[in-house]
Amino acid sequence: MKNLYFFLGILVLLLSCNEKPASEKTNSDKKTAFKETQKILSEDAYILNENFPKGDVRRYGIFPDSAFTNTHPVSKKSKITTVLDMAEANKIELFFPKGYYKTALLLDSRKNIKLRFDKAEFDLVHITQISKNHIKPENIELKGALIIYDRLGITEATNIKIDTVYLKSDIEKSIRRMRSRGSHIYHGCKNIKIKYLSIDDFGSGDNRYKNNHASLAVDGWKNNPENLHIQKLYIKSSDRHGIYLTGSNHKIDEIVIDQFGVGSSEGMSPMQDASVVEHQLFSAIWINRCYNSTIGDITINSKNSDGYFTTNFDEGDSLNPVKIRQLTVKNFDRTLPIRFAKNTGVMVEKIIKK
Repeated sequence: MKNLYFFLGILVLLLSCNEKPASEKTNSDKKTAFKETQKILSEDAYILNENFPKGDVRRYGIFPDSAFTNTHPVSKKSKITTVLDMAEANKIELFFPKGYYKTALLLDSRKNIKLRFDKAEFDLVHITQISKNHIKPENIELKGALIIYDRLGITEATNIKIDTVYLKSDIEKSIRRMRSRGSHIYHGCKNIKIKYLSIDDFGSGDNRYKNNHASLAVDGWKNNPENLHIQKLYIKSSDRHGIYLTGSNHKIDEIVIDQFGVGSSEGMSPMQDASVVEHQLFSAIWINRCYNSTIGDITINSKNSDGYFTTNFDEGDSLNPVKIRQLTVKNFDRTLPIRFAKNTGVMVEKIIKK
């Protein structure tokens, strides 16, 4: 029996000597993981077609008008996720040539990434924070012209630069088979710059459209967007509100709205910073709890429009106003008045009714 105990003791001693200390093992594993990550994210590792230059997504097997969302043979992840990971890690500017990419472009929780488009078409584009456990998106630049058939959504994002976005309705190119859901710049957003934003259509209808409030909605309960700058905003037609603007320190140089309020409010959910009834009183522009902001020229065409107001200049602060240089209303309709609330913070230098 003593010999058995002696043998077991020697065996335990030998095993303990061969095992690395926990700290050393952890550090080694970390280094290995780091090396593997670096290898996976290497640009060279993902080349599938050397005929295209670095950054061109066709180089990595992504082509428009084709089922490119298959798994990449190296990463074992989708090709779109693969190239975005690679671009972010290696600071490579990606180029998407003209054509329809039957997928969403998700830039959620990404940082320091640049993408360039030549009228590339996507289902939707999101720049959001995936969850509180993920980083907030920042320093993202979208160059060139981008076409979207669902929605441009931005949440908890900082320092986002966008050249040109065309939001269109085409249920054949919308994965959800829906009309456009417009653009939503939501809570926590800061320093968002867009040169040109065009929204051809904004849908309403069944329960899928319940959160469709405005072609461009800028809101976020108690954490409203700050420092939004849009050079030109064009809304061709909106079933509901044209613009819903809250927050502070915004600048919009020019707004053109051809038609608004032509859809239904049925099933529409309430809107943030607004009363239960107000969200159904459609207007071309609704400015509510917005401060220290400027808007250049606004042109609204009331012909063939419906709703309750042409403009709804709602609650604000006259000491921290929203200043509008000129408001022009074509085909002015007395049944769609220009409303100034008693406690509004909106100041309009010149109003022209045609």
